[in-house]
Amino acid sequence: MQRGTIFDVYADQKRNVMVTWLLTKRGPVRLEDTYTPRFYVHASSEHLYKLASDLQDIPQVAMVNLTQCKFQLGSDKTSLVLEVTPKHLKDLMHLASLVDLWGHSQQYQLYNVDLRLPTRYLHSKDVFCNASVNWDGTQFILDDDQWAIDYEFPPFTSVHLAIPEKKRFPSFQDPLTALTVDDAVCAEETEEDTLLAAVHEIHRRDPDIIFTTNGDSVLFPYVYHRARHCGISEEVNFGRDDTSALRPVKQAFSYFSYGRIAYRPGFYTLKGRAHLDTHGSFLFGESGLKGLVEISRCSNIPLQLQSRLGPGTAISQIQVNTAMSKGYLIPWKKNLPETWKTAYQLLLADRGGLVLSPRVGLHEDVIELDYASLYPSIMVQYNISPETMLCDCCPGSPLQVPQLGYHLCIRQQGLLPEVLKPILDRRFCFKARAKHPTYDHELYKELQQAWKWILIVCFGYTGYKNARYGRIECHESITAFARDILLKAVHVAEKAGYHVLHGIVDSLWVTATTPQISAYKLSRLIANATAIRMDVEGHYHWIVFLPSKQTGVGALTRYYGLLDTGEMKIRGIEARQRNTPKFLRETQQQMLQILAKGTTADAMKARIPDALDMMIAAGKQLEDGLIPLHELIYTAQISRDVTEYKVNTLTKAALLKLQDRGIRIEPGQSIQYAVHKEHTTDHNQRVWVAEELDTKEAIDVSFYQRQLAQCAESILVPFGYTKERLETMLTTHNQQEVTHASLLS
Repeated sequence: MQRGTIFDVYADQKRNVMVTWLLTKRGPVRLEDTYTPRFYVHASSEHLYKLASDLQDIPQVAMVNLTQCKFQLGSDKTSLVLEVTPKHLKDLMHLASLVDLWGHSQQYQLYNVDLRLPTRYLHSKDVFCNASVNWDGTQFILDDDQWAIDYEFPPFTSVHLAIPEKKRFPSFQDPLTALTVDDAVCAEETEEDTLLAAVHEIHRRDPDIIFTTNGDSVLFPYVYHRARHCGISEEVNFGRDDTSALRPVKQAFSYFSYGRIAYRPGFYTLKGRAHLDTHGSFLFGESGLKGLVEISRCSNIPLQLQSRLGPGTAISQIQVNTAMSKGYLIPWKKNLPETWKTAYQLLLADRGGLVLSPRVGLHEDVIELDYASLYPSIMVQYNISPETMLCDCCPGSPLQVPQLGYHLCIRQQGLLPEVLKPILDRRFCFKARAKHPTYDHELYKELQQAWKWILIVCFGYTGYKNARYGRIECHESITAFARDILLKAVHVAEKAGYHVLHGIVDSLWVTATTPQISAYKLSRLIANATAIRMDVEGHYHWIVFLPSKQTGVGALTRYYGLLDTGEMKIRGIEARQRNTPKFLRETQQQMLQILAKGTTADAMKARIPDALDMMIAAGKQLEDGLIPLHELIYTAQISRDVTEYKVNTLTKAALLKLQDRGIRIEPGQSIQYAVHKEHTTDHNQRVWVAEELDTKEAIDVSFYQRQLAQCAESILVPFGYTKERLETMLTTHNQQEVTHASLLS
C-alpha cells in the first residue's frame, strides 16, 4: 500500500495507459493504469443502428454498444445512445470528428468527447488532483474530501530556473552561456555542456515544481531552440518521465477576451514535475501557489495545467464534474439557440447592470456599501440555470424575472446554483478567517482571492456563446434581478436618511443627511430587503469623484478617497494603470499622499498647493535629467499587426523599430519604449525601445511634462486645475531634450 498525494496525471499515448505521479514520504512514485474512455452519439434509432454498423468496420474502434443514458439537464429521462469505445486513447477525438463529419455536424449529437483525459480519468476513479490517497496496486483509496475547508497542503519541493540577465530578451541566435538553478550557476565551456549541466542539476535536486519567470514565453522557447541547434533536444528533459524531452505542447496564439486582445504563449509543461510560469499565470499572480492548489483540487485539473488556464475554465470544469457526478453525458458542441425575441424584447433584455452617475467633486463622510458576490448570489437565490430557465415543468411559476417576464423552475435546483452555493460558502468562510486574528491572514487571503475570480467569471460564462452550460436568457435575467436589487437598495438607503452619491451594478456610495441608523445597520437592512448579503466596504473621510475625459460627466470608475483606516483608495487614474511609467505613477501617488494628510474636506483642499509644489519639483527633476531612464518607459499592449495601424502613434513607431531589427510582436503581447522626439516622422528617432536602452539616451522633456500635467489634472480637475494651467506651471524652461546617465535596469 502506497500513501501519498496525486500530483500529476497524463496519458502515455504510445503505451496506451494513464500515468499518475504520487508524492510519498519516500519520494515520487510513477503509477501506470489502463483506461478506456468512451464517447456517445444520440440520433434517431434508425441512424444509430446504421452508424453502429458503419463503425464496426473502422479499425480504430474496439467496440460499439447501444445503451440508455441521461443527457438533458434537469431530466432523469434516459434515451437511446450509441456508446463508442476506441482501441487507443489517441483515437477518441479522431473517431468523434469522423462521426460528426458523417452527420454533417447536424445529424448526430455527440457527448463526452472533449473532456480532459486527466480529469476524466481521476473522476472515473473517484479521486481528484492534489488528493491524499492510498494505492493498493490496482486502485486508489481516497483519504480526503475534495471540498474540505481544512486539508493538508502538499509538501512540494521547488527550485527557480532562470537565465542570468544580460539582455532583456535574448535572441534565438545568441548562444546560451549559463542557466541558474536557484543559487547554482550552470556555465560550462560549451553551450551543449551548459544545457546538460542544468538538466543534471534539476535531476540531482529532483524538485516537484520548477518556477520560472516568463518560462513559457521566453526561457523555455530559447532553451528549446538552442538545444535543437546543438542537436541534443532529446536529452534536454527537465521532467521526471524519461519520455518528456522539452518541447511546446501547445502553440502560442492571440485571442479576443472582454473587449481586448490577449496573447497566450505556447505551453511548456513537464511530466512528473510541474513547471509554473509565475509571470504568465493569472491565477498564480492573483492568489499564489496555495490559491492555485485550491482551485486545482476543486476543479480536478492538474496543477501546472490549471496555472495556464483562466478562472472561466475552472468554473466550467466544476460544472462538468457536477453534471458527470449526477450521471449526465456532457455535450461536445453547444446546441441551445437563443429564444426568438422581438426588437422591443431585445431592448428590455439587453441592458446590463444599473449605474447611477456620480456627482463630480469632493464629498465628505461617505459610506461605500457593496453586495458580496452579487451575480453568483442572484444565480443561487433565484435558481438561475439553463435547464431551470423557461422550464416546461412549471410554466405558471411565481418566480418571475423582473421586467422580462421569464419564469424559473421551483421544483428542482439547477446545475449552476448547485455548483455556486458551496463556492460562495467557501469564499465567505475564507474571507472571515482572513480577518480573524487566530487564522493565517495571508493563507486565507490567497484562498478567498482565488475564488473571487471564479465567481466573477461565472456570470460572464452564462452569456458566452461557446460555454457548455451557457444560455443568454440566464445572462439577461441575472442583470435584470441586479437592476431591481440595486434600486431597492437605493430606496432603503434614502428612507433611512442617507443620500446616494453614486451606484454601479453592486455598489453604492452614500452620505448621511438625516441618518436614522448606523451604516452597519443600513447594510443589514438592505440585505434583509433584497435577500442578498451586503457589506460596509469602507468609510471615507472624503472622496473625490472625477469627470469623464470625453464627456465631462461623472465617470463610473474614476475616483480617489481617504478611508478612515488611513488608506487611500484610487480607481481609474494613471497610478492604477499598468502602462503608466514609474516616474508619472509615483509622482501622482506622492501628490495623493500629500492630499491624504488632510482628514477633512477643507483640510484636504488646503493641501492642494503642497501637491502642486510636488508636481513642479518633479518637473524640475525631469528637466535636470535626474529621473532614471527606466522610470520613463511606457508599456503598451498590442492589439493588431503593425501593418493595421492607420495612425502614426508612438506605439506604431516602436513596432516599426522592432520590425527593423527582426523582432515580431504578436497581438496581445506588450512592448516597452521611452519617447525621444515625439513630433519627428522618423520612427527610428521617435522612440527608444527597451531592448536598445544600453547607453546614455535623450528624452523629449516637453512630452513628459505634458504627461505629468495630465496626471495632475486627473486628480485636481474638480478644483479648477486644467492641463493647460498645469503645463504653464511646469514649463519654466524650454529645454527639449536631456541626456540621462542612468541605464535601464
